[in-house]
Amino acid sequence: MRAASYARPPRADHTVVLETPDEPLWYDGEETELRQVLWSLATNGLRAMPTGGELTMGVRLDREKAREELVFFVRDCGCGIPHDELEQMFQPFHGSFRKGTGLGLAIAHRIVTDYNGRIDVSSTVGEGTTFTVHLPLPPAQGETRALPPGRTA
Repeated sequence: MRAASYARPPRADHTVVLETPDEPLWYDGEETELRQVLWSLATNGLRAMPTGGELTMGVRLDREKAREELVFFVRDCGCGIPHDELEQMFQPFHGSFRKGTGLGLAIAHRIVTDYNGRIDVSSTVGEGTTFTVHLPLPPAQGETRALPPGRTA
């Protein structure tokens, strides 16, 4: 596993750390959609740290499950999310930042579920939040899977 600090953080008081495997990982998905998910999670993480802090992003292949998954995460050391707000966080227009529409997490959630994946959230108020995205890998040769609505092979 490689860990590298981002050369130019978005702001001087933020540090971005990347944790990636030594070998490249490939996922058969729409690049713009997957970028949108990562952008939404990372932007929220940075906003949750208004006075600075470390944002860690990582990716790995999880072969321990019945079906292999690509797993990526975004972890901040920001303000955290109160437990009673966790269930509502993927609802449209449910934003917790002054700036924004409240659509970022709703869109990210829709994209991930379109790929038959899921987003797990763990958070502690005053310590930070981790969003973990699980995307199932395509089936092995000879297997079939249902495509998300509106998608063609």
